[in-house]
Amino acid sequence: MLYFHSPASSGEELNDAAAAAAELRLRLLTVRRPSIVCEEASRLIDTVAANVAAIADALGLKSLVVLGWSGGAPYALAASARLGSMATSIHLVSPLPGSLTGSDAVPGQSERLRQVATTTATSSWVSGPAALRDYQAVAAPWTFDVRDVGQPVTIWSPSEDEIVPPPMIERLRQRLPDASIVEVAGDHGWLTENWGTVLSRL
Repeated sequence: MLYFHSPASSGEELNDAAAAAAELRLRLLTVRRPSIVCEEASRLIDTVAANVAAIADALGLKSLVVLGWSGGAPYALAASARLGSMATSIHLVSPLPGSLTGSDAVPGQSERLRQVATTTATSSWVSGPAALRDYQAVAAPWTFDVRDVGQPVTIWSPSEDEIVPPPMIERLRQRLPDASIVEVAGDHGWLTENWGTVLSRL
């Protein structure tokens, strides 16, 4: 399982994720994005996707499943498009439904998404240059087309998610060639308390 965390979490949830994966005999892989250097924030998603493909090749992986949470979704989708048939399926939980700025910006953004779209170095949720680049990367116009993601995508949609509410999830589902929605009761942090539920589905 290849996991992409949210910029807001920076992977603090990985211990719980690893414990749930071990119980199910899943091998958990993730990429520490702050260690990846690129010239511009807008290039970070593509750079991560290319690095992930190189890592998968170096490890001799034949197949994997991809999981992305919140702002980790664009990384998960871009990597899956690059991995092709190696990525057999994709799961997204409370996913960012599209770019937050530019001509293709998601309409009707929640208050939190509007804040992310205008992230600067002085924003209270930015802990340093790497976090700033990560937020700016997911807010920038996506440099890949979600219609190129041919794998089946399962989108987990918490009913009380105020950051990415269900109507925004539906917008993303409509843009993907093969996607379905699993409705669950909870808020944006639902995944952190329900790793076993999601990983069992994987």
